[in-house]
Amino acid sequence: MVDFNNNIKLPPVLPQVSVPQPSIEEHALPPQSWLFSMDGSTLDFMAGRILMNKQDLVKMIAENLSHLSPSYWSDVSRKLEAYRRWAMDNIKDPEQLALFAAMLHGILTKISGRLKRKFDETVDGIAFYIEEGQLLLNGINVHAFIEMAKRHPTQKARIFLKGLRTRLGLVLGNRGGNTRYDRIRNLVLDLSQQIDEELAKPLQEALLSSPKLPG
Repeated sequence: MVDFNNNIKLPPVLPQVSVPQPSIEEHALPPQSWLFSMDGSTLDFMAGRILMNKQDLVKMIAENLSHLSPSYWSDVSRKLEAYRRWAMDNIKDPEQLALFAAMLHGILTKISGRLKRKFDETVDGIAFYIEEGQLLLNGINVHAFIEMAKRHPTQKARIFLKGLRTRLGLVLGNRGGNTRYDRIRNLVLDLSQQIDEELAKPLQEALLSSPKLPG
C-alpha cells in the first residue's frame, strides 16, 4: 500500500511580515484656505467667523449697520455674494461649507433689511433716506453735518451748508412727484431752518458761540 502522506510536499511556511499601515493623519487633507480677495477687500472664514479685512462681520454689522450708507452695504453684499460662489466652487469640506452658508445667509439678510428700510426716492439726482430719524442726502448725514458745522464753524463748512440747503430745497420743491413727501416734509423744513439760522450768524459770532469740547 502506498503512503501518500509521505509523498506530499507542503509549501514552505513564509514568515509573517508586518507591513506598516499609514495613520489616519497621513491620509487627512491639509486645511483649505478660505482667503478671498476682491476690489481691495479680503474675506476669510476662520473659527466660525466671516472676516472682512480681518474684522468680524457680525460684530461690524451690529455696531455700524445704521451708521454707514446704503451704498457701502450694497458693495459689501456684492462682495459676499461673490465670496459665496467662490467658496462653493473651491472648498471641499461639507460641514464647514454648511456652517459658512448659514452664517452668510444671516449676514446678507441683515444687510438686505437695512437696504429695504431706506427711502428709495431720487430728486434731480439726489437720493435721500431716513435712518433712525436722521436724514441722509446722497449718503451724507445732514443732522450730523449740521452739528459738526456748529462745533467747528469755518468758511468751508458754511459753503457746504449752503449746498445742503439747496438740496433740501430741491427735495421740498418736488413734492408733487414724491409719494412719501408728507413723511419727510417736517424733517426737511426743520433741517433747512437750522441751516438758515447757522448761516445767518456772522462767521466770527459763530466761532464765539460754537460749543466747546471738554478738555
